[in-house]
Amino acid sequence: MTNRTVITLVGKDHTGIIAAVCNYFAQNNINILDISQTTVEEYINMMMIVDLDGYRKSFPELVADLEKVGKQVGCIIKAQHEDIFNMMHRI
Repeated sequence: MTNRTVITLVGKDHTGIIAAVCNYFAQNNINILDISQTTVEEYINMMMIVDLDGYRKSFPELVADLEKVGKQVGCIIKAQHEDIFNMMHRI
């Protein structure tokens, strides 16, 4: 069983956004399981399912770190445990 988390990113598209997020994941042993990206005009919307089994920090640290990465690239990045995400979006 994996420790799956939903990561969402929204912002104005420009070079380096995906690289910054993926570098953070690589440096922290976070594996991307699935990724979807849509760009509408100059805006990017990305959703990723990641596995946190190799991640050694706490979930609140992940949230804070992704917020910092988001500020660096001018985007909003959020993280939610997959179970909570599913409960919130249940039809």
